[in-house]
Amino acid sequence: MKAVLLYQLEQGPVEQRIIQQCMRERLPLLKKISDAPELPLGTEFFYGAFTDLNSCRPSAWGMAPIPWSAMKEYAVAHELGDEEVEDLFFFVSSLDQAFREYHDKQNKK
Repeated sequence: MKAVLLYQLEQGPVEQRIIQQCMRERLPLLKKISDAPELPLGTEFFYGAFTDLNSCRPSAWGMAPIPWSAMKEYAVAHELGDEEVEDLFFFVSSLDQAFREYHDKQNKK
């Protein structure tokens, strides 16, 4: 899932324009786009949860982690079972760490 996140952070908007242009001109997609990473089967919900929760960061602290309380609230709102809650915390925390590391690198440039 981290590979999908990083790909979207680096290529997302540009890729969409290229795909649209290829479709308009009936050209094949570039290999880099057709070989883009995909979410592993069964992780779509957790990736969506990360994108939903990404806006819950405390803004006063810069790039702070997604709060535990926001993840817990999300789990309750979606009526997740214990195992799904563990998965939610694991996947969202992992993606959150990759997201913050990406932004830290971008800010150092």
